[in-house]
Amino acid sequence: MAKTRSKPNAAAEPKASKPDSDPSTKKTIPSSDLNPPKLFVLPKDASQSARIVTLDSPANGTPSKYLFCPEKGFYEFTRIAAPKKASRSWLITSEKGVGDEEEKPATQSNDAGQIGSGYITKTSDLFVATSLDMLFLILPILAPKSVKDTKQHFLSLDDHLDNLISLSPHWKPLLWQTSSLKRRIEKRLASICDTVDAGDETMYRLSHTKLLGVLHKKAERMTKNGLPASMEDKFVKPALNIPIMNIKRETSTLSVTSTPESQDSATTVTESQTTSATTATSFTSDPELPPTTLTTPPTIPPLLRLRTALNYLLTAYIPPTLRQPLQTLLTSPQPHSTLHDFTPLTAHLTALATLRSEATALRSISDNISRKRGFADDDEAAAEREEKKQKKEDEERRKKTESRGVKQLKKVNTSGMMKLSAFFTKAPVKKKA
Repeated sequence: MAKTRSKPNAAAEPKASKPDSDPSTKKTIPSSDLNPPKLFVLPKDASQSARIVTLDSPANGTPSKYLFCPEKGFYEFTRIAAPKKASRSWLITSEKGVGDEEEKPATQSNDAGQIGSGYITKTSDLFVATSLDMLFLILPILAPKSVKDTKQHFLSLDDHLDNLISLSPHWKPLLWQTSSLKRRIEKRLASICDTVDAGDETMYRLSHTKLLGVLHKKAERMTKNGLPASMEDKFVKPALNIPIMNIKRETSTLSVTSTPESQDSATTVTESQTTSATTATSFTSDPELPPTTLTTPPTIPPLLRLRTALNYLLTAYIPPTLRQPLQTLLTSPQPHSTLHDFTPLTAHLTALATLRSEATALRSISDNISRKRGFADDDEAAAEREEKKQKKEDEERRKKTESRGVKQLKKVNTSGMMKLSAFFTKAPVKKKA
């Protein structure tokens, strides 16, 4: 009887475990967010009703984000970022932390206000809310539309508010929800405007003198403890740096020597004149020569810091149509004005500019002379190189024009042979017996 191979018992062998192909267990990297979250540092004592609003920037008129607190006023956001060469990022998580997410039951979902297990930003930008005077936000309605528009009219508070709402729509809900905001705007208008009474209503018109006085007080508070180190290094120290002028020039000298020599007292007398001219023009440092007689008085640096702060305020917070009138008024203050007189600062900076131009001219002359001396030495070396190059080219040209016979004859060993010219010499004269 033929033997048959029995099949293994299927129940005895364990089934091979199949890999779990449930797609819900796979973790994928989410795509980049088109509107990533940002990190803000808000005031600690801000009210719960504070909000971020969009208002036009007074410097350029573009929509910008501001924080409005009904109790504290307005705040602007200052962006702090790492250098472009340094790659930095933020890891943002919820207050409970990443570890608490694992202990949460699976049936419990994340709150709508939570970020989940965390979020990583591409950049390390940080936006810090700093206090902003509401005066700068209402300046655009007081400024003329163009530089040529010099006429300004008195308007009531309601007319100014209507212009403010038409300029930025977010002003309307702010004025409607905050009852004290209208009184604050009226107070700031009175500090920078000329006023007239028309019946029971007060009319306001911008005054350049009052506005410059307010900016001047702000600049004084900015420079009370000195400017930041970055502004000092960029705007104050380079402007007051006195150029080095300890360079003296040696004049040219010329000497002539005449030496007569008598060769023969009877027949000839020769005279030889030797003329030597030496010109020495050099620039050397003289330790005994003072650098310059110009010194910086102690009153100049504070004036420069004050003017730097004023220029910053004019550039960052003042509409463009108001900058030129305020600059003109700043350079020519009135006799009874409380503003600082910047005339000594202007005169000192002008003297420094003159010294810098002279130092640049002396440095240019010194560089030209050193180049000329170098060129004189290089001319001789260049002439020698040119001569060697010409000889080499002539030799190569001559070799190219030689025939094959001449080249073969050069390879012949001619040692011990008489030259061809020896056969054409005259025979020696025989001596007579």
